[in-house]
Amino acid sequence: MREINPIIERMKSATSCKTNTELAIYLGLKSSGAISTWKTRGRVPYPECEKISQSENIDIGYLLTGKQVGESIFPKALQGKAVTAHSDTVQISQYDVTLSAGMGACPSEHALSIGARPFDKQWLVKKSLDIIQLSLVRIIGDSMEPLLKDKDIVMIDASRTKPSEGMPYAIRLDGDLLVKSIQRTGDGLWSLVSRNKAYDNIMINPEKPPTDFAILGAVVWHAHSWI
Repeated sequence: MREINPIIERMKSATSCKTNTELAIYLGLKSSGAISTWKTRGRVPYPECEKISQSENIDIGYLLTGKQVGESIFPKALQGKAVTAHSDTVQISQYDVTLSAGMGACPSEHALSIGARPFDKQWLVKKSLDIIQLSLVRIIGDSMEPLLKDKDIVMIDASRTKPSEGMPYAIRLDGDLLVKSIQRTGDGLWSLVSRNKAYDNIMINPEKPPTDFAILGAVVWHAHSWI
């Protein structure tokens, strides 16, 4: 379950509320029970954060993640951290970060390396992949099946942030980390697409994107886990 207590505490601090009851009154909620429901569900409604952001003139990204403006809320794992090179191979680090192929996964603020995998240098060069921009993370969920499956390991290229039809991307949206394909629509919008038709698409206006939205990199390789 997503840990949301720090988010609620930042909301109270930003509004000078000392208790959940005071925060509920500030937000116009019927009772503090609504905040207890957030904790049970593991999710703070984004409009409530947006309300505080606008009324208190505070960055919504800070409310969601604790990061100040200008700081990446995405773990440094996906900011480009390839590691040691040996002979004809390069060891690329895998981090304890998950991309949700489902309803969204909250990023860890302190990503740790949990190992590395060797990749052929010539293959990386042939694919025009910059070693410094590559990291490995795990997929959770089934929204991108059959292309990407639950527990797959994917390689993210943090230098590729311009949408290309059909390619899956690591995306940050409202404090969550997702993996989705991006399609341009006829009316100028972007549709964040799940391959699994059981999931609805998410519409984004690139001219007026959500406050906490970013394309973090493209999925350029994946390996399927059988267990």
